[in-house]
Amino acid sequence: MIKSLLTFIFLLLSTHTFSQTYKLGEFEDSEISLTEVSYEPDAPAVILVSQGNSRFLSGMLETSHFVRLKVLAEAGKEYADIRIRYYAGDQNMEDILAVKAQTTNFVDGKAESVKVSKDGVFDVDLDDGYKELRISFPNVQVGSIIEYQYKKTDKNRTFIDGWTFQNKLPTLYSKYAINMIPSLEYKMLGQGQNYTSSVEKTSEYDNYSWVLKDIRSLKEEPYMKNYRDYVDRIDFQLARYEVRGDYGPKWEYVLNTWEVLGDEVISMYSQKGFYRSNPIEKEFLDVDLKGETQLETAQNAYYYLRNNFRVEGEDWIYPEQNLNQLLKSKVGSPAEIMLTLMGVLKSEGITCEPVLIGSKGYGRSDIVPFPFLNQFDEILLLAELDGEQQFVDLSQPDAPFGYVDLDKHVGGGLYLQKQQSKLVPIDIQNNSNSIYFGQVEMNDEGQLVMASSHRNYRYRGLSLAKQIDEIQKRNDSLEKLFDEEEGVIFENFNVDNMLEEKGFVTLNFEMKFPEIVDQDMILFSPLKFSSFAENPFTQEYRMFPVDFGYAFSETYNTVVSVPEGYEIDDYPLEAGYTIDGGYVVFVYSPSIINDNLKISAKFMVNAPLIPASEYENLKYFMESVASKLSEPVILIKKISP
Repeated sequence: MIKSLLTFIFLLLSTHTFSQTYKLGEFEDSEISLTEVSYEPDAPAVILVSQGNSRFLSGMLETSHFVRLKVLAEAGKEYADIRIRYYAGDQNMEDILAVKAQTTNFVDGKAESVKVSKDGVFDVDLDDGYKELRISFPNVQVGSIIEYQYKKTDKNRTFIDGWTFQNKLPTLYSKYAINMIPSLEYKMLGQGQNYTSSVEKTSEYDNYSWVLKDIRSLKEEPYMKNYRDYVDRIDFQLARYEVRGDYGPKWEYVLNTWEVLGDEVISMYSQKGFYRSNPIEKEFLDVDLKGETQLETAQNAYYYLRNNFRVEGEDWIYPEQNLNQLLKSKVGSPAEIMLTLMGVLKSEGITCEPVLIGSKGYGRSDIVPFPFLNQFDEILLLAELDGEQQFVDLSQPDAPFGYVDLDKHVGGGLYLQKQQSKLVPIDIQNNSNSIYFGQVEMNDEGQLVMASSHRNYRYRGLSLAKQIDEIQKRNDSLEKLFDEEEGVIFENFNVDNMLEEKGFVTLNFEMKFPEIVDQDMILFSPLKFSSFAENPFTQEYRMFPVDFGYAFSETYNTVVSVPEGYEIDDYPLEAGYTIDGGYVVFVYSPSIINDNLKISAKFMVNAPLIPASEYENLKYFMESVASKLSEPVILIKKISP
């Protein structure tokens, strides 16, 4: 991974410094007596203080870090193992020095501190030029306060790492301060609900600071894996710098327009050989990919590269190897493979350009509306096929043509075109619905059997296909697709994978209820197989939006053929639910036709991103849906006259 696209050389010297507000071993009485966090009483530990002070020195940025953490419960001891990742590369782009750390316990009201020895502080080499500083604290107990401080230097001044206020533990106080210098001017970007509503910002001359207090911990929440897009943080990108000119000082702008930023990236791709004028497929691949239409040609190229090249490595916007190396090894990162596909399509006369995007989970819920390069981390291709625009993604080796990784379903991206790069909207249409059909009958042995057919389209079909493939690779039964249920046997599975041809996967199987034989009363739930038959939202508080990934619907149709000698005693009644804004809708409609019970239901997610402010309503809605989907049908034996 390349940390920075651009480098600048300055001889900088800051005359202002920040005094360290907090010092090792100097505690407030409130910190010593604290036993739980008022707004998060189950927290095993708490960050009492997290502070960073940055200043510019000759050729680098230096940031002093100070962290004070208290262990509140036995489970909190694991947070005494500190790991700090940084990028050294070949030229020591980043370095960590002046590490001090200690553990303090309180015995009879007296503080007893033990410093971390040299053996307890060490570096570990990671991949791609990264390192990790590790600190192991001694004698950590419930009630211990651990503290550490260090200085981190960074030679890259184009992009400043900034500060993340929110952590895996609740944080009582988080502050970041930076001393700017007149010869550098930065764009400052803040994000997060707390940052927007509660940050305390100060500025005096060239000194800036931001403070947030009483921040909740980051916790995993159902249907939200991209919490980093909403976390409270601040970033910086260099906007311009002052240089000496013939007539005095003047300003040089850095990536000040989308066109300039785009040309910088295109230049780097060109240096790696991915913008070729000669036909790649004829000169290097020795294969004829020409189809009757541009769409067919693009599909041929897509499947050729997907099936003959191996995608390996991180999805990132910077290729490490050049085109010739890739064509020789036939192994490349997603970006390298996709840029190769771009070259193939261009050599076939198809208009195709890369689009830089900030994927979900990379750190920005919305695109920053000015040239901020660090917001982009992945690539899409935008091709014009037979007069229609088509987004193409080759980062998923098992996905059919036209599928775009769900993490790339974002609002917009930077379309790269020489001297004409611009922001474009990204609206990826998909029909990722599911249709479930069931037929309930009594077999010759008197057992109740439900013959089921589940057809899943597009992304839901791809997800099902991946699950089936993983299970079959383990030589397990496909009943692993379903939760175990007492008294139910899954059997007679059949899979019809038509993803590439028609965009769906069909799973056929039977659910047998062997214990239901010649009983006076038969009770079963005809729709309990649904993924929403249990409410996934059980937490009282929700910090982040609910993200279903994409809009979809589940349609259920089940016919219950009443066995001879039985009659319907009870069945779920008609119902319909929604919440304000119509984000989600559920309808349930039963009917009796010719002594058979037909149940139709539909669950719809109309807007995949539901704000946290609607969580209570959504939680109640999903509880109602789960309850309805689990309601039983009751059959009883007819009473002989």
